[in-house]
Amino acid sequence: MKDEMKTLIEAFNRSKKDREVLSKEIIWESGVSKSQFYRIISGNETPGPETKARISKSLNIDSVEFDRLHAQSKLAPKAEDVSQNWKPTTPTLVILSTVFLAGVLGLIAINAQRPQDPAVKINVTNPNDTTLFMKDVTIPDGTAIPVNTTFVKTWRVKNIGKVVWKDRYLKRVTPPSDQLCSSPAMVPIPETSPGETVDISVTFTTPHLPGSCRTDWKSADENGNLHFPEMHGLFSIVTVTE
Repeated sequence: MKDEMKTLIEAFNRSKKDREVLSKEIIWESGVSKSQFYRIISGNETPGPETKARISKSLNIDSVEFDRLHAQSKLAPKAEDVSQNWKPTTPTLVILSTVFLAGVLGLIAINAQRPQDPAVKINVTNPNDTTLFMKDVTIPDGTAIPVNTTFVKTWRVKNIGKVVWKDRYLKRVTPPSDQLCSSPAMVPIPETSPGETVDISVTFTTPHLPGSCRTDWKSADENGNLHFPEMHGLFSIVTVTE
């Protein structure tokens, strides 16, 4: 018999282990952003009925168990409770002030050299528009692929909102680099009605050197404006081998 769980975080970790899935899959199932998901399971936010039902299902617990664990999560010690008892010494304050000033000066220098983007990005958000990650159709995370090799990664997502997805694209939000997999900047997403699932594919080419290659992607319009700026996006991770 399993030990009784004391918090939603324990239920989250147990669900990942029992289901053998990554954190991102459970977060996508919840239908909320990564930050909101962690606020909920930490007891810092009370979810609405639909979000509560989705999280309960992904954690393999019922509504009563969710309420019990959520209440106990509120009482669990938080990191900020410990930090309130820490008072920096004078040498520490001097070091922190120096580091902060150096960081500010560095940002000023970088921004002075960086060309300004004339196109102002306006994210396209709609409370009736939301998405749910289903699974990796091809190339599971951690797959080993040789250098200088072309492969196609496919994700399956579901339109769980009330808005038809039309003229949408999957946008790469990871900057291009010779040390990462190359790919198009954006790929079209097939028109998808509410309740339908869709497979989205991206063609990659691994770099000429071995290592780890991760790229992150989000839904956007033709101008690159994000539809779900606060949600955890899709990503691909492969191990590049000789």
